[in-house]
Amino acid sequence: MKVIYVMDPLCGWCYGNEDNVLKLYEKYKSTVDFEVIPGGMWAGDNVRKQSPQMVNYFMRHDEAIAKKTGATFGTAYMELLKKELVLDSEIPSRAIVAVQKIAPAQSIPFMVAVQKARYYNGKDLNLTATYLPLCDGLGISQAAFLEAFGSEAVRQSTLQTFRKATQYAQAYPTMLVEKNGALTVIEQGYAPLNTLEESIDALKK
Repeated sequence: MKVIYVMDPLCGWCYGNEDNVLKLYEKYKSTVDFEVIPGGMWAGDNVRKQSPQMVNYFMRHDEAIAKKTGATFGTAYMELLKKELVLDSEIPSRAIVAVQKIAPAQSIPFMVAVQKARYYNGKDLNLTATYLPLCDGLGISQAAFLEAFGSEAVRQSTLQTFRKATQYAQAYPTMLVEKNGALTVIEQGYAPLNTLEESIDALKK
């Protein structure tokens, strides 16, 4: 049995969901496999700019996300919104895929740390330097991360991951359970932790 989590590092609702995902992982990791699939929401031809119009869109949604999920958006993130950044999902997604290759047990904690880096600590996810303290915090070798993160193999794996995401989800976040070859969607958008736990427990029987 496996929990499949389809998300995007630049998705605010995924940030709102991160605490639930981490708690699910801690609760079930000894009995259930977990797979994170970054979706590539804004990658390739869909790369965006953090324009004033985009920031207004973010702030409307962030308010709704905070109200529904209890997630805290940091003051440093509010400062980050004042900058005109490129919004490219490929870079943080590739960082997540790199960690899946070199430290798979840390994939979910690293994914959560990547989102917290932007949405709480106001870090630019385009910068390689953003990821090095996250590696340190999880005991991941910086050298191994940098080698994987910059490799063509991981670039290609990331693009393959984006294609795989489209087979599982049309929206982020989406959580599914795979059991005996059958897929069950247990979350599309946002669901409370107890609802997710009840769904997983029912499928484990």
